Amino acid sequence: RRAYLEINDVLKTRKLEEERVVVEKPIFETASERRQDQVVPDTYEAVEKQVDRMQVDYLTPFLQNVANPQHITREEAQRARDACLKSLKDRLLERANIIQSRLNEENAKLSKRQATFQRSSAKENDPEAEEEFERFCSEAMFRIQILEQRLVNHEESALRKYQDLDEKLNTDPRLLTLFESS
Repeated sequence: RRAYLEINDVLKTRKLEEERVVVEKPIFETASERRQDQVVPDTYEAVEKQVDRMQVDYLTPFLQNVANPQHITREEAQRARDACLKSLKDRLLERANIIQSRLNEENAKLSKRQATFQRSSAKENDPEAEEEFERFCSEAMFRIQILEQRLVNHEESALRKYQDLDEKLNTDPRLLTLFESS
């Protein structure tokens, strides 16, 4: 009887918590809405901006601290460009570190298991243990091979992504002040 009452209390509490969930907007949506509130011309540019809004704007979060988004100074443009490239680089490095740490974990598990097997196989000659060890080794080698492949693919794609973003930033009309002669 007491357990039933406890379960009902937990369910009521959970239902109340689920009703109170607040969904926060991502920074990209907030920045996009702010930008749209500032300028709303009824021209071809408005339609073009609406199409651009459908794509992720990679530069908006880095232009948040700019005083006048229509007239960006050379220093502000350089800071935004550098921050954007640094952010991508940090994300790519974090991903590479995650893959590398998983690879190191798998290698450590394999070497630990090999050492344990070698110690125990010297004492006893168990065919089931040998079969289990071989199965473990083949699975571990498979995971290691997959992780190594992911790491190589990530390194290749990371260079391409960095170059692509650099090219986008070089052609972005908001950062043209960087390439204008003084």
